[in-house]
Amino acid sequence: MSKKEGLRSAYGYIRVSTHDQEELSPDSQERLLRDYARSNNMFLEHIYTDAGISGRKADKRPAFQEMIARAKSKEHPVDVLLVWKFSRFARNQEESIVYKSLLKKAGVEVVSVSEPLADGPFGSLIERIIEWMDEYYSIRLSGEVKRGMTEKAMQGGYMARAPLGYENAERGTLKVVPEEAEIVRMIFRKYVNDHAAFSSIARQLNELGIPTKRGGLWENRTVKYILQNPVYKGFARWNVGRNNLRGPAASSPDMIVAESNHEAIISPELFDQVQAAISGAYRRPKSRPADSYSHWLGNLVKCSSCGSSLTYSPATKGFQCISYGKGKCKVSHYISLSLLEQAILDTLDSHIQEGKFEYREELTAVPAESEELEFLNLSLEKLNEKEKRIRAAYQDGVDTLEEYKQNRELISRERERLSRQKERLMEKLSPAPAADHHQEMRRRIRGVVDILRSDTPQQQKSQAIRSICDKIVFDREAGKVRIYCVYRVL
Repeated sequence: MSKKEGLRSAYGYIRVSTHDQEELSPDSQERLLRDYARSNNMFLEHIYTDAGISGRKADKRPAFQEMIARAKSKEHPVDVLLVWKFSRFARNQEESIVYKSLLKKAGVEVVSVSEPLADGPFGSLIERIIEWMDEYYSIRLSGEVKRGMTEKAMQGGYMARAPLGYENAERGTLKVVPEEAEIVRMIFRKYVNDHAAFSSIARQLNELGIPTKRGGLWENRTVKYILQNPVYKGFARWNVGRNNLRGPAASSPDMIVAESNHEAIISPELFDQVQAAISGAYRRPKSRPADSYSHWLGNLVKCSSCGSSLTYSPATKGFQCISYGKGKCKVSHYISLSLLEQAILDTLDSHIQEGKFEYREELTAVPAESEELEFLNLSLEKLNEKEKRIRAAYQDGVDTLEEYKQNRELISRERERLSRQKERLMEKLSPAPAADHHQEMRRRIRGVVDILRSDTPQQQKSQAIRSICDKIVFDREAGKVRIYCVYRVL
């Protein structure tokens, strides 16, 4: 838009923050800017607005940046920038001086419609004093807000959006959402009982069609955030900061963790066990989850001389004792990948055919599959309730017959999908007769061999071999492997 003849051209700028209780609404500020422009022979070209944004940092205000760039451009579109108060322009005196200087070089004046200044150096001095007071007020306001939130956090109040497993209730409290709480418990138990990696848990949740709290897909960081959030053991946490969740445990010098009055989803003992496991994973890379290795045999094959792990090297396409590479083991246990895999398969085949192998029984904790089964049962129950609601909506005349049919079809498809998943899990959870563990172990070994000989992804092969053994010892001198089988009783 071109300048009006005989009028000074102006932009208006409006900013409202979330904590300042003394400022005017956007509509009130706009009215004052337009009244001032009319009374002072100005034509208001455009009004830029930043809503709900602090004035401490100019680079965090997109409308402000757009306005400055346009105002100081070569076209010289305006002569004046109008603000209700100088504090709307900036609460940081250093930035205020910088941006006003840039505008002044472009021939643009910044005018506060409620804070008139005298001409000359005395007016400039008053302007600097106003800017200093605005910055002081902003710092003081920020401190008061932080102190108030700190006090509430120390008293166990929850001031953020409720995480997965909860919903926000009255007076800063949290209320448990049962179906979401089951997802949280499943995540904790998968990590502790199955030693699953963050990525592995995320993949399984996505495969089950379970969304995050915000309705998105799971990632490593979302799983880790849940595992490290003390809210699940009945505590409130505040002032963590985005960069403080990258180490072994979430921590910050300014972080506040206080016992709260909401219901815990995870026991303190299990939560602390998870934190110790996470810290251990960071301190000892060799103890990382099985599905994170470059080969499915990673950290499973041991040296017969020193007991150290044999590690895989893509360069040599083989395994070698890690202690031998460091000079600690005197005997080389190098074996090519193809020979090692074949030796393991031959040994497992002999176990199946001859039935002559030793194994130990191990009672496992609640299996991950049972957690998934519990979640699937809850999901099916929710579908039944949803079906009742859409039927009631049709009977009450809220939905048309066509809408009712479409909704019922969607529920039917979802029920079929969940039922298929439930059937597969039930097959996994079907226990073998107690007196026939040996035969059941042979059956499990046969299933694992089928997986190892297939084109199954590395992760599934890694999980399969670990389901029937906890270590494999390679004897270089004898040229054989010994597989230490384990029968895990569910």
